[in-house]
Order: sequence, then C-alpha cells, then structure tokens
Amino acid sequence: MTESAYQVEDTKRVFPLNGSKQTTTTKLSILDASVARFAPCGAIWLYDRAESADSRDPGIFKRLEKSLRQTLDDYPHFAGQLRWASKELVEGDVNPRYIGRPVVIYGGPEDPGVELVIVRDNRELSDVVPSQDERLTTKQVWNATTFPQNDLLAKTKLAFSSLTEFEGLPAVAVQLTGFKCGGFAISIKLTHCLSDAMCLIQFAHAWAAQSRYLFGGNGSVTEKRQIPLFDPSQLDQHAHLTPTGPDPEKVRIARALPMHRYDWWAKDAPGYPPWAEASTLGTKPPPEELARVELSPSSFPPWPTWDTAAAVEPVQIRFKAETISAMKKAAENSLPESLSGHRVSRLDATLAHIWILINRARRLEDSKEQVYIDFTLGVRNRVTPPLPDSFAGSPILLCYVAKSGSEAATSPIGSIAGSIRQTMSLFTPDAVSAYIHDAAYEVSPQRLWQSFLGSKHTLVTSWVRAQAYEVDFCGTHRPARYVQGVMPRMDGIVQVMDIAGTGDFDISVCLEKETMQRLLRDPMLKAYGF
Repeated sequence: MTESAYQVEDTKRVFPLNGSKQTTTTKLSILDASVARFAPCGAIWLYDRAESADSRDPGIFKRLEKSLRQTLDDYPHFAGQLRWASKELVEGDVNPRYIGRPVVIYGGPEDPGVELVIVRDNRELSDVVPSQDERLTTKQVWNATTFPQNDLLAKTKLAFSSLTEFEGLPAVAVQLTGFKCGGFAISIKLTHCLSDAMCLIQFAHAWAAQSRYLFGGNGSVTEKRQIPLFDPSQLDQHAHLTPTGPDPEKVRIARALPMHRYDWWAKDAPGYPPWAEASTLGTKPPPEELARVELSPSSFPPWPTWDTAAAVEPVQIRFKAETISAMKKAAENSLPESLSGHRVSRLDATLAHIWILINRARRLEDSKEQVYIDFTLGVRNRVTPPLPDSFAGSPILLCYVAKSGSEAATSPIGSIAGSIRQTMSLFTPDAVSAYIHDAAYEVSPQRLWQSFLGSKHTLVTSWVRAQAYEVDFCGTHRPARYVQGVMPRMDGIVQVMDIAGTGDFDISVCLEKETMQRLLRDPMLKAYGF
C-alpha cells in the first residue's frame, strides 16, 4: 500500500470502563503455557457500508471504542501485563514448576491496556476483498495474495511476541479501518496464551453486543451478555497432580497419543536455523539446572523439509453446502471396514479431500516417507466435567494423522476421513487429563513443538460453528462481507470457516507457490461439484 492510501489517525491504550481498584495476579493454565510461542490469535472482520454504519461518520469509531472499553469490564485481564511466573508465586503449589509458566497481572495502575489504532484507507472495500456474490460465482477460488492482511492489523508488538519481551507491552491490539466507500474493518489480535479462536470470537461477540446497544439496539445489554469464565485453575485441576510427582501410568497414556514431540532446544538437529535459538532463551532453565534434570523423550524437528524462504501463495476455496454433502457421502461410501464404527462429519470429509489434494500437488504419489496432517483440538468439551464455551484462555492441543506420502495422495476419501475421526476419538477425557498431567512436569512448556510446517506437514485449524460471520457490531442484521482468520502465510497452513448459516465452508490454504498452482489445476479439486 502506498503511504498516501493509508493514514493512522490515532493510537492509544484503552482500559476497562469501570476498572477494578485491586491488582490481581493469575497464573495461566498448563495448556496456555504450551502455546506461548505460537503466533498471535487474530481475526479481521470486513463490513459493507450500511445506513446505520458508515465509517465516514466519526461517531461510529467513537461508539466502537466506548463499547470496547465496556467489554473490557468483563475481560479486564486482556488489559493486563503478561510476564513469566516467579519461584515465589508457585511456592506451596502441588507442582512447583514455574519456568515458562505465564501469569497476567491486571487491575492496577501499571496495566499496559489494549492498544487501539484507528486508520483511514482511501481505497474502496471492493478493491480489497470480493463480495459474497463474487465468492459464490467468479471468485469461488480466490487468490488472496493481494489481500492486505498486515495493513488491517495493528502493527503493535505484543507481549511474548518474542518470549523475552513483555514489559510494558499489551497482550491485545485492535485496529479500526475506515474505507473510502464507508465500509470498514475491525481486527483483533491477542497473545495466544490468553486466547484461542473460541475465546477470541466469544470476545468479539461480547463486544458486538455492547456495540449494538450503542447503535440503538433494544433492551439492556447487561441482561443479555455472556460473562466469560477466566479461571485457568479449573483446567489445571484436570491434571490431577499429586505431591509425589508424575504418575507413570498417566505419563504412559499421554505419550502414546499421536502428538509430535519436536524439540525446539535441539541445536544439533539437521538444518537447525540460527533464528530458532533466540526464541528459546526466555523460558530455558539455567545450565546448572539443566545439568541436573532428565529431559523427556523428543525428536528432532524436520527442519530440512521446510524451506522458510520459499515463496508461498494463499488461496481461499469456497465449497458450497451441496459439494460438502457430496464429499461426506463419498467418504461414508468408501470408509474402510476397519473404520466402520466411526461416523465421519462434513468437516472430516472436507479436510480429507483437501489433504489428498495437497499431497497430490506435492507429488507424493510414489513416496514412502511419512507425511502428517496436524490438527488443533479444543479441549473445553474434552474434559469431565466439560468447561463452558465461555471459558477464557487457550485450552488447545495439537495431534496428527500420519500416512505414507503415497497413501495420503492416493487413498479414497473415506480412508482419510475415517482416520481423522479415529484420531480425534482418542482424545477422551482420561487421555486429555493424562496429557495435561504429563505437560505439567515438563522442564519448560515451550520446549516441545506439537506440529510443523513445510513439505511433509499440513497444519489445520477449524473455526467451524464459531459463528464468526455472525458478529454484528452495528445492528445491521447482515453477516460480514468477509472474515479472515489471521494465520501466518507459511507453507502448509489450512484454516476452515463456515459461512453464516449457509452450510458452505471457506477454506484458506497456503502452500509453496508452484505446489499451489498444481493443486488449482488438479481436476480432483472439483470432483464433488463446485
């Protein structure tokens, strides 16, 4: 974007409207700690101009700012200071590990707040993103290389963006962008240990509810709002820790799960990149402590399979509801007898189709090497008793399905979809509890990496049923023109989003450029209709 097209009008820190007068320190959960290294969790919502919502009216962004501050009354920790736990903080805990365990301190005068950036963009919204009608017709496959994701996100450095930097840095940044036509964009990005996608969208819906009230909505928003549950200890209770240390049986169960254990600290791994070491220093115990401990089993990250300098191409693929139904039916009809007890979902079938296409595009039909599809799984409903959807934090883990390259590129859709469902079924409440138990005793929660990218891995995140398109800030009763879940543009990233009650899926796929071109030319892309 040229400098003249983009003007930052204001940058400020905002705080809860009715802030607490008491400082609170909360230790984040074991699972929150395990994702502290992840890229920020974020999303961008783009809206067409409406009679009641024209961004050329300065009052719109003022109302959005006020409603943001009102929403922070329920999420005060979003305005707080993230830092690493101290030894004193965990004194008396059943588990005394504190290195790499984040805490958030909030409610005091030193809170960094939430950074709010207001931007004016002299382009038309139609120059930035296609309309919903176009996505259903001429741009059902849309090359999103020109989508200005970074322009629509605050440039703010967040706490833990480098694990050694956090003092004075906010954990949340919001940007409001007004376009020449009166359309606008709202983006939110959060340090990942404070929020997964579910928590992010819950926050967006809460903010939208407050905002609609200021835009003339009926009734009292206080009667309707859903209060988040911010109590990380409720998740940690499922680890069932005892003063006697790790339970060997729980450790055995945890380590039998299909989860990668790639070691970030393994400098002797082939292809280890120079930039990786700096990101470990903030949460690595001193050498004298490391000399006394035995590290848990791990493997080398497959660095040679990931060319981080390769050009990549992001593409959005819109699959209509009838196409997804056809995929699901094909998966059910080709389910191997060994997997016949598993009921595949629309999402299972769609991911199977996409993964097969990716492996074909990577020319793996004759490869005997293992390839992986890595999944992000939320655990709110995978513990007993389950945690509510309103549970704030990042209670996620990552697992994988492994196949030989040839199998992953040539198997029937039912074989892959059934394997995906079978893997997900392994994560029972007992298994998740065992995993949290084992993770609690790690020397540092950031040492092990549960996924990878590059030519042998595909990393999937699903936002299906999160109702991202239904976030309505201005009471227009219309879905967003477009929602972009913010993911790094790297080889092997896949994200799935559903579209506002249509039954359609919009699949974001980012691959090495030539691989992507082969995928788009593959006749199998449209095998189930389009």
